[in-house]
Amino acid sequence: MRTRLFLLLALVGCGSSDAVPGDSGSQDGGPDAEPDGDLDATAGDQGTPCEPAPFPSLTAEDVAPGHRFEQPLYVTTAPGDPDTLYVVEKEGRIVVVQDGEVRETPFFDVRGEVLTSSEQGLLGLAFHPDYATNGRFFVFITPGGPRRNVVAEFARDPEDALRALPDEVARLVEVQDSQPNHNGGMLAFGPDGFLYVAIGDEGGGGDRFGEIGNGLDRRTLFGTLLRLDVDAAPSFAAAGNPFTLPEGQPQVWAYGLRNPWRFSFDRETGDLWIGDVGQGAFEEIDYLPAGSPGGANFGWRAYEGFSVFNEENVDLAVDRVDPVLVYPHGVEDQPIGPGVSITGGYVYRGEAIPRLQGLYLYGDFRSDRVAGVRLCDGEVVQHDRFLGLTAGGDGRGTGLASFGEDGRGELLVTYLVNGLVRRIVAVE
Repeated sequence: MRTRLFLLLALVGCGSSDAVPGDSGSQDGGPDAEPDGDLDATAGDQGTPCEPAPFPSLTAEDVAPGHRFEQPLYVTTAPGDPDTLYVVEKEGRIVVVQDGEVRETPFFDVRGEVLTSSEQGLLGLAFHPDYATNGRFFVFITPGGPRRNVVAEFARDPEDALRALPDEVARLVEVQDSQPNHNGGMLAFGPDGFLYVAIGDEGGGGDRFGEIGNGLDRRTLFGTLLRLDVDAAPSFAAAGNPFTLPEGQPQVWAYGLRNPWRFSFDRETGDLWIGDVGQGAFEEIDYLPAGSPGGANFGWRAYEGFSVFNEENVDLAVDRVDPVLVYPHGVEDQPIGPGVSITGGYVYRGEAIPRLQGLYLYGDFRSDRVAGVRLCDGEVVQHDRFLGLTAGGDGRGTGLASFGEDGRGELLVTYLVNGLVRRIVAVE
Protein backbone atom coordinates (compact mmCIF):
# COMPACT_ATOMS: atom_id res chain seq x y z
CA MET A 1 0.00 0.00 0.00
CA ARG A 2 2.76 2.44 0.94
CA THR A 3 4.63 1.93 -2.36
CA ARG A 4 1.49 2.56 -4.34
CA LEU A 5 0.74 5.69 -2.33
CA PHE A 6 4.13 7.21 -3.06
CA LEU A 7 3.79 6.35 -6.76
CA LEU A 8 0.36 7.92 -7.04
CA LEU A 9 1.30 11.09 -5.23
CA ALA A 10 4.26 11.50 -7.56
CA LEU A 11 2.09 10.95 -10.61
CA VAL A 12 -0.59 13.33 -9.34
CA GLY A 13 1.93 16.12 -9.00
CA CYS A 14 3.33 15.98 -12.54
CA GLY A 15 0.88 16.78 -15.30
CA SER A 16 1.97 16.13 -18.85
CA SER A 17 3.36 19.02 -20.82
CA ASP A 18 2.66 17.42 -24.15
CA ALA A 19 0.03 15.53 -24.14
CA VAL A 20 -23.21 18.59 -10.17
CA PRO A 21 -23.61 16.00 -10.28
CA GLY A 22 -20.74 14.60 -8.26
CA ASP A 23 -20.52 17.48 -5.81
CA SER A 24 -17.70 17.64 -3.32
CA GLY A 25 -17.70 17.77 0.44
CA SER A 26 -16.32 21.28 0.25
CA GLN A 27 -19.68 22.31 -1.29
CA ASP A 28 -22.10 19.90 0.37
CA GLY A 29 -25.71 21.56 0.82
CA GLY A 30 -20.66 -10.76 -21.95
CA PRO A 31 -24.12 -11.16 -21.43
CA ASP A 32 -23.79 -14.96 -21.88
CA ALA A 33 -21.45 -15.51 -18.94
CA GLU A 34 -22.71 -17.75 -16.14
CA PRO A 35 -23.87 -15.80 -13.04
CA ASP A 36 -21.29 -17.27 -10.70
CA GLY A 37 -20.91 -14.30 -8.37
CA ASP A 38 -17.69 -12.96 -9.94
CA LEU A 39 -17.06 -10.06 -12.28
CA ASP A 40 -16.90 -12.06 -15.53
CA ALA A 41 -13.88 -14.20 -14.83
CA THR A 42 -14.06 -15.37 -18.45
CA ALA A 43 -13.54 -11.93 -19.95
CA GLY A 44 -9.91 -12.61 -20.65
CA ASP A 45 -6.66 -11.00 -19.57
CA GLN A 46 -5.74 -8.69 -22.39
CA GLY A 47 -4.02 -5.97 -20.42
CA THR A 48 -2.70 -2.78 -21.95
CA PRO A 49 1.01 -2.39 -22.73
CA CYS A 50 2.97 -1.52 -19.60
CA GLU A 51 5.36 0.94 -21.20
CA PRO A 52 4.29 4.60 -21.04
CA ALA A 53 3.78 6.13 -24.47
CA PRO A 54 2.88 9.64 -25.66
CA PHE A 55 -0.82 10.29 -25.47
CA PRO A 56 -2.56 11.07 -28.77
CA SER A 57 -3.72 14.61 -29.44
CA LEU A 58 -7.49 14.74 -29.03
CA THR A 59 -10.32 17.14 -29.57
CA ALA A 60 -14.10 16.86 -29.49
CA GLU A 61 -16.90 17.52 -31.96
CA ASP A 62 -20.52 18.37 -31.16
CA VAL A 63 -22.86 15.44 -31.81
CA ALA A 64 -25.59 17.92 -32.76
CA PRO A 65 -23.91 21.08 -34.11
CA GLY A 66 -25.61 24.26 -32.94
CA HIS A 67 -27.80 22.51 -30.39
CA ARG A 68 -27.66 23.06 -26.63
CA PHE A 69 -29.15 20.28 -24.56
CA GLU A 70 -30.96 20.94 -21.28
CA GLN A 71 -28.48 19.93 -18.57
CA PRO A 72 -27.22 16.76 -20.26
CA LEU A 73 -26.06 14.20 -17.68
CA TYR A 74 -25.30 11.12 -19.75
CA VAL A 75 -25.21 9.80 -23.30
CA THR A 76 -25.24 6.27 -24.67
CA THR A 77 -26.48 4.04 -27.48
CA ALA A 78 -28.81 1.05 -27.41
CA PRO A 79 -27.73 -2.52 -28.27
CA GLY A 80 -28.32 -3.20 -31.94
CA ASP A 81 -28.17 0.46 -32.99
CA PRO A 82 -24.66 1.89 -32.58
CA ASP A 83 -25.41 5.16 -34.38
CA THR A 84 -28.46 6.52 -32.54
CA LEU A 85 -27.53 8.51 -29.42
CA TYR A 86 -29.73 8.81 -26.34
CA VAL A 87 -28.99 11.93 -24.27
CA VAL A 88 -30.21 11.94 -20.65
CA GLU A 89 -31.28 15.40 -19.48
CA LYS A 90 -31.38 16.12 -15.75
CA GLU A 91 -34.88 17.60 -15.76
CA GLY A 92 -36.35 14.26 -16.83
CA ARG A 93 -36.06 13.78 -20.59
CA ILE A 94 -34.15 11.39 -22.82
CA VAL A 95 -33.72 12.86 -26.29
CA VAL A 96 -32.62 11.13 -29.47
CA VAL A 97 -29.84 12.26 -31.81
CA GLN A 98 -29.59 10.79 -35.32
CA ASP A 99 -27.24 11.99 -38.05
CA GLY A 100 -26.41 15.13 -36.08
CA GLU A 101 -30.03 16.13 -35.59
CA VAL A 102 -32.09 16.08 -32.38
CA ARG A 103 -35.42 14.35 -32.80
CA GLU A 104 -38.24 16.70 -31.83
CA THR A 105 -40.18 14.08 -29.87
CA PRO A 106 -38.26 12.79 -26.84
CA PHE A 107 -37.74 9.08 -26.28
CA PHE A 108 -38.68 9.36 -22.59
CA ASP A 109 -40.17 12.19 -20.54
CA VAL A 110 -40.84 12.32 -16.79
CA ARG A 111 -40.42 16.07 -16.36
CA GLY A 112 -42.52 17.27 -13.47
CA GLU A 113 -42.48 13.83 -11.86
CA VAL A 114 -38.98 14.01 -10.36
CA LEU A 115 -37.19 16.37 -8.02
CA THR A 116 -34.44 18.21 -9.87
CA SER A 117 -32.74 20.56 -7.41
CA SER A 118 -29.16 19.93 -6.29
CA GLU A 119 -28.07 16.47 -7.53
CA GLN A 120 -31.56 15.12 -8.15
CA GLY A 121 -33.33 14.35 -11.40
CA LEU A 122 -33.12 11.74 -14.12
CA LEU A 123 -29.63 10.48 -13.34
CA GLY A 124 -29.03 7.21 -15.19
CA LEU A 125 -30.06 5.00 -18.11
CA ALA A 126 -29.22 1.44 -19.08
CA PHE A 127 -30.60 -0.59 -21.96
CA HIS A 128 -31.08 -4.32 -21.49
CA PRO A 129 -28.43 -6.36 -23.37
CA ASP A 130 -31.28 -7.83 -25.45
CA TYR A 131 -32.96 -4.46 -25.97
CA ALA A 132 -33.07 -4.91 -29.74
CA THR A 133 -35.58 -7.74 -29.28
CA ASN A 134 -37.21 -7.10 -25.88
CA GLY A 135 -37.33 -3.28 -25.69
CA ARG A 136 -36.52 -3.19 -21.95
CA PHE A 137 -34.62 -0.28 -20.37
CA PHE A 138 -33.96 1.04 -16.88
CA VAL A 139 -33.67 4.51 -15.37
CA PHE A 140 -32.51 6.04 -12.08
CA ILE A 141 -34.84 8.84 -10.94
CA THR A 142 -35.48 10.89 -7.77
CA PRO A 143 -39.22 11.36 -7.25
CA GLY A 144 -40.59 13.30 -4.28
CA GLY A 145 -43.34 12.89 -1.69
CA PRO A 146 -41.18 11.70 0.07
CA ARG A 147 -37.80 12.10 -1.61
CA ARG A 148 -36.60 8.72 -2.94
CA ASN A 149 -33.91 7.09 -5.03
CA VAL A 150 -35.65 4.82 -7.53
CA VAL A 151 -34.51 2.37 -10.20
CA ALA A 152 -37.39 1.52 -12.49
CA GLU A 153 -37.97 -0.48 -15.67
CA PHE A 154 -39.76 0.92 -18.69
CA ALA A 155 -40.44 -0.43 -22.18
CA ARG A 156 -40.04 0.74 -25.77
CA ASP A 157 -43.22 1.55 -27.69
CA PRO A 158 -43.81 -1.35 -30.12
CA GLU A 159 -45.31 1.14 -32.59
CA ASP A 160 -42.37 3.56 -32.50
CA ALA A 161 -38.85 2.31 -31.82
CA LEU A 162 -37.74 5.80 -30.77
CA ARG A 163 -40.44 6.30 -28.15
CA ALA A 164 -40.93 4.74 -24.72
CA LEU A 165 -44.27 3.72 -23.26
CA PRO A 166 -45.22 6.04 -20.40
CA ASP A 167 -46.07 3.47 -17.74
CA GLU A 168 -43.52 1.96 -15.39
CA VAL A 169 -43.09 -1.79 -15.81
CA ALA A 170 -41.34 -2.62 -12.54
CA ARG A 171 -39.62 -0.90 -9.62
CA LEU A 172 -36.34 -2.60 -8.77
CA VAL A 173 -35.04 -0.22 -6.08
CA GLU A 174 -36.80 2.32 -3.91
CA VAL A 175 -35.15 3.90 -0.88
CA GLN A 176 -36.22 7.02 0.99
CA ASP A 177 -33.51 9.69 1.03
CA SER A 178 -33.18 12.50 3.56
CA GLN A 179 -30.80 14.62 1.46
CA PRO A 180 -30.83 15.92 -2.14
CA ASN A 181 -27.16 15.20 -2.90
CA HIS A 182 -24.91 12.13 -3.22
CA ASN A 183 -27.43 10.05 -5.16
CA GLY A 184 -24.97 8.34 -7.50
CA GLY A 185 -27.31 7.31 -10.30
CA MET A 186 -25.14 5.39 -12.75
CA LEU A 187 -26.66 2.22 -14.22
CA ALA A 188 -24.83 -0.30 -16.39
CA PHE A 189 -25.15 -3.94 -17.29
CA GLY A 190 -22.00 -5.83 -16.44
CA PRO A 191 -20.36 -8.52 -18.57
CA ASP A 192 -22.16 -11.08 -16.38
CA GLY A 193 -25.55 -9.82 -17.63
CA PHE A 194 -26.56 -8.27 -14.30
CA LEU A 195 -27.54 -4.64 -13.74
CA TYR A 196 -25.12 -2.65 -11.56
CA VAL A 197 -26.41 0.44 -9.73
CA ALA A 198 -24.37 3.14 -7.94
CA ILE A 199 -25.95 4.85 -4.92
CA GLY A 200 -24.24 7.54 -2.84
CA ASP A 201 -24.01 7.72 0.96
CA GLU A 202 -27.31 9.69 1.29
CA GLY A 203 -25.69 13.09 1.21
CA GLY A 204 -25.15 16.04 3.45
CA GLY A 205 -21.47 15.92 4.37
CA GLY A 206 -19.21 13.61 6.33
CA ASP A 207 -21.65 10.64 6.19
CA ARG A 208 -23.13 11.46 9.60
CA PHE A 209 -25.69 8.67 9.54
CA GLY A 210 -25.94 6.26 12.44
CA GLU A 211 -22.98 5.15 14.50
CA ILE A 212 -20.72 4.14 11.60
CA GLY A 213 -22.13 6.08 8.65
CA ASN A 214 -23.97 4.62 5.67
CA GLY A 215 -20.86 3.91 3.62
CA LEU A 216 -19.58 1.20 5.94
CA ASP A 217 -23.01 -0.18 6.85
CA ARG A 218 -23.84 -3.10 4.53
CA ARG A 219 -27.37 -3.19 5.93
CA THR A 220 -28.29 -0.07 3.95
CA LEU A 221 -28.32 0.46 0.19
CA PHE A 222 -26.62 3.85 0.56
CA GLY A 223 -22.92 4.12 -0.28
CA THR A 224 -22.96 0.95 -2.37
CA LEU A 225 -22.74 -0.63 -5.77
CA LEU A 226 -25.72 -2.92 -6.24
CA ARG A 227 -25.82 -6.00 -8.48
CA LEU A 228 -29.32 -6.85 -9.65
CA ASP A 229 -30.99 -9.62 -11.61
CA VAL A 230 -33.73 -7.75 -13.46
CA ASP A 231 -35.76 -10.97 -13.75
CA ALA A 232 -35.60 -11.90 -10.05
CA ALA A 233 -38.52 -10.05 -8.46
CA PRO A 234 -39.26 -9.08 -5.78
CA SER A 235 -35.78 -8.46 -4.32
CA PHE A 236 -33.93 -8.48 -7.68
CA ALA A 237 -30.76 -9.55 -5.83
CA ALA A 238 -28.39 -11.33 -8.24
CA ALA A 239 -27.25 -14.88 -7.56
CA GLY A 240 -23.81 -14.96 -5.99
CA ASN A 241 -24.07 -11.60 -4.22
CA PRO A 242 -21.96 -11.61 -1.04
CA PHE A 243 -24.47 -10.72 1.70
CA THR A 244 -27.71 -11.88 3.23
CA LEU A 245 -29.66 -10.26 6.05
CA PRO A 246 -28.94 -9.49 8.82
CA GLU A 247 -25.26 -9.25 7.75
CA GLY A 248 -26.02 -7.06 4.76
CA GLN A 249 -28.59 -6.27 2.09
CA PRO A 250 -28.72 -9.04 -0.55
CA GLN A 251 -28.61 -6.52 -3.41
CA VAL A 252 -25.25 -5.08 -2.31
CA TRP A 253 -22.18 -6.04 -4.35
CA ALA A 254 -19.63 -3.55 -2.97
CA TYR A 255 -19.75 -0.81 -0.33
CA GLY A 256 -17.70 1.91 1.38
CA LEU A 257 -18.41 4.48 -1.37
CA ARG A 258 -19.17 8.16 -0.83
CA ASN A 259 -20.68 9.24 -4.12
CA PRO A 260 -19.74 6.95 -7.01
CA TRP A 261 -20.22 9.43 -9.84
CA ARG A 262 -19.94 7.19 -12.86
CA PHE A 263 -18.50 3.72 -13.14
CA SER A 264 -17.82 1.55 -16.17
CA PHE A 265 -16.75 -1.90 -17.28
CA ASP A 266 -13.84 -2.30 -19.69
CA ARG A 267 -15.62 -3.91 -22.63
CA GLU A 268 -12.53 -5.98 -23.49
CA THR A 269 -11.37 -7.22 -20.09
CA GLY A 270 -14.45 -6.87 -17.88
CA ASP A 271 -12.52 -4.79 -15.32
CA LEU A 272 -14.58 -2.37 -13.22
CA TRP A 273 -13.59 1.31 -12.77
CA ILE A 274 -15.31 3.71 -10.34
CA GLY A 275 -14.88 7.45 -9.91
CA ASP A 276 -15.77 8.19 -6.27
CA VAL A 277 -16.25 11.82 -5.23
CA GLY A 278 -14.25 12.88 -2.18
CA GLN A 279 -15.24 14.92 0.87
CA GLY A 280 -13.04 18.00 1.02
CA ALA A 281 -9.48 17.07 0.14
CA PHE A 282 -9.13 14.15 -2.30
CA GLU A 283 -10.81 12.49 -5.28
CA GLU A 284 -10.26 8.82 -6.08
CA ILE A 285 -10.49 6.18 -8.78
CA ASP A 286 -11.32 2.68 -7.60
CA TYR A 287 -10.69 -0.46 -9.60
CA LEU A 288 -11.66 -4.14 -9.45
CA PRO A 289 -10.16 -6.55 -11.99
CA ALA A 290 -12.47 -8.99 -13.74
CA GLY A 291 -13.05 -12.04 -11.58
CA SER A 292 -13.02 -10.11 -8.31
CA PRO A 293 -15.44 -11.55 -5.77
CA GLY A 294 -18.25 -9.48 -4.33
CA GLY A 295 -18.00 -7.75 -0.99
CA ALA A 296 -15.28 -5.19 -1.73
CA ASN A 297 -15.06 -2.43 0.89
CA PHE A 298 -13.72 0.86 -0.51
CA GLY A 299 -13.33 2.42 2.93
CA TRP A 300 -15.52 5.52 3.17
CA ARG A 301 -16.13 7.09 5.79
CA ALA A 302 -13.04 5.71 7.51
CA TYR A 303 -10.87 6.93 4.62
CA GLU A 304 -10.96 9.68 2.04
CA GLY A 305 -8.52 8.54 -0.61
CA PHE A 306 -5.55 7.21 1.36
CA SER A 307 -6.10 9.57 4.31
CA VAL A 308 -7.94 8.67 7.48
CA PHE A 309 -11.17 10.67 7.62
CA ASN A 310 -12.81 9.14 10.69
CA GLU A 311 -10.46 7.46 13.15
CA GLU A 312 -13.32 5.72 14.94
CA ASN A 313 -14.19 3.74 11.80
CA VAL A 314 -10.71 2.56 10.81
CA ASP A 315 -11.25 -0.90 12.31
CA LEU A 316 -14.21 -1.37 9.95
CA ALA A 317 -12.01 -0.77 6.90
CA VAL A 318 -8.93 -2.89 7.59
CA ASP A 319 -9.83 -4.98 4.54
CA ARG A 320 -10.55 -2.02 2.29
CA VAL A 321 -9.62 -1.95 -1.39
CA ASP A 322 -7.15 0.89 -1.98
CA PRO A 323 -7.81 3.37 -4.79
CA VAL A 324 -5.55 3.02 -7.82
CA LEU A 325 -5.34 6.80 -8.13
CA VAL A 326 -5.94 9.74 -5.80
CA TYR A 327 -5.65 13.46 -6.60
CA PRO A 328 -5.92 16.44 -4.25
CA HIS A 329 -8.36 19.31 -4.59
CA GLY A 330 -7.43 22.66 -6.03
CA VAL A 331 -3.96 21.82 -7.35
CA GLU A 332 -3.22 23.31 -10.76
CA ASP A 333 -0.04 21.38 -11.51
CA GLN A 334 -1.60 17.94 -12.05
CA PRO A 335 -3.25 16.28 -15.06
CA ILE A 336 -6.84 17.05 -14.02
CA GLY A 337 -6.16 20.15 -11.93
CA PRO A 338 -7.54 22.05 -10.40
CA GLY A 339 -10.40 19.69 -9.65
CA VAL A 340 -12.74 18.95 -6.75
CA SER A 341 -15.37 16.47 -8.00
CA ILE A 342 -14.34 13.50 -10.12
CA THR A 343 -16.30 12.27 -13.12
CA GLY A 344 -15.44 8.65 -13.82
CA GLY A 345 -15.02 7.57 -17.42
CA TYR A 346 -14.18 4.61 -19.64
CA VAL A 347 -11.31 2.56 -20.96
CA TYR A 348 -11.12 3.27 -24.67
CA ARG A 349 -11.77 0.19 -26.82
CA GLY A 350 -12.81 1.79 -30.10
CA GLU A 351 -11.00 1.58 -33.43
CA ALA A 352 -10.90 5.19 -34.61
CA ILE A 353 -8.00 6.26 -32.32
CA PRO A 354 -5.52 3.35 -32.11
CA ARG A 355 -3.07 5.21 -29.82
CA LEU A 356 -5.84 5.68 -27.27
CA GLN A 357 -6.39 1.94 -26.98
CA GLY A 358 -6.47 0.70 -23.38
CA LEU A 359 -6.28 4.13 -21.71
CA TYR A 360 -8.84 5.07 -19.05
CA LEU A 361 -10.21 8.59 -19.53
CA TYR A 362 -11.74 10.60 -16.70
CA GLY A 363 -12.57 14.21 -15.84
CA ASP A 364 -13.73 16.52 -13.07
CA PHE A 365 -16.91 18.58 -12.77
CA ARG A 366 -14.96 21.74 -11.93
CA SER A 367 -12.15 21.38 -14.46
CA ASP A 368 -12.16 21.80 -18.23
CA ARG A 369 -9.44 19.13 -18.59
CA VAL A 370 -9.61 15.43 -19.42
CA ALA A 371 -6.91 13.08 -18.14
CA GLY A 372 -5.87 9.53 -18.94
CA VAL A 373 -4.54 6.63 -16.91
CA ARG A 374 -2.49 3.66 -18.10
CA LEU A 375 -2.75 0.70 -15.74
CA CYS A 376 -0.48 -2.35 -15.65
CA ASP A 377 -1.00 -5.25 -13.23
CA GLY A 378 -3.21 -3.05 -11.09
CA GLU A 379 -0.66 -0.22 -10.83
CA VAL A 380 -0.69 3.20 -12.51
CA VAL A 381 2.26 3.50 -14.89
CA GLN A 382 1.15 6.70 -16.62
CA HIS A 383 -1.16 9.59 -15.73
CA ASP A 384 -1.32 12.57 -18.10
CA ARG A 385 -3.57 15.28 -19.44
CA PHE A 386 -4.95 15.28 -22.99
CA LEU A 387 -4.08 18.65 -24.45
CA GLY A 388 -6.76 20.14 -26.67
CA LEU A 389 -9.58 18.16 -25.13
CA THR A 390 -11.54 20.83 -23.22
CA ALA A 391 -15.13 21.90 -22.74
CA GLY A 392 -15.17 23.81 -26.00
CA GLY A 393 -14.10 27.34 -25.23
CA ASP A 394 -16.34 28.03 -22.25
CA GLY A 395 -13.61 27.32 -19.70
CA ARG A 396 -14.11 26.07 -16.18
CA GLY A 397 -17.57 25.75 -14.71
CA THR A 398 -18.99 24.01 -17.77
CA GLY A 399 -19.64 20.92 -15.65
CA LEU A 400 -18.13 17.77 -17.17
CA ALA A 401 -20.98 15.52 -16.01
CA SER A 402 -20.38 12.20 -17.74
CA PHE A 403 -18.53 10.25 -20.33
CA GLY A 404 -20.41 7.88 -22.60
CA GLU A 405 -19.57 5.00 -24.91
CA ASP A 406 -21.30 4.30 -28.20
CA GLY A 407 -21.92 0.90 -29.72
CA ARG A 408 -18.50 0.87 -31.40
CA GLY A 409 -16.56 1.80 -28.28
CA GLU A 410 -16.01 5.43 -29.27
CA LEU A 411 -16.23 7.89 -26.39
CA LEU A 412 -18.54 10.83 -25.83
CA VAL A 413 -18.71 13.47 -23.11
CA THR A 414 -21.51 15.64 -21.69
CA TYR A 415 -21.21 19.11 -20.15
CA LEU A 416 -24.06 20.00 -17.81
CA VAL A 417 -23.71 23.78 -17.67
CA ASN A 418 -23.14 24.74 -21.30
CA GLY A 419 -25.38 21.97 -22.66
CA LEU A 420 -22.79 20.38 -24.94
CA VAL A 421 -22.64 16.72 -25.88
CA ARG A 422 -19.45 15.93 -27.78
CA ARG A 423 -17.65 13.03 -29.42
CA ILE A 424 -13.95 12.54 -28.69
CA VAL A 425 -11.87 12.37 -31.86
CA ALA A 426 -8.20 12.45 -32.82
CA VAL A 427 -6.62 15.68 -34.00
CA GLU A 428 -5.88 15.25 -37.70
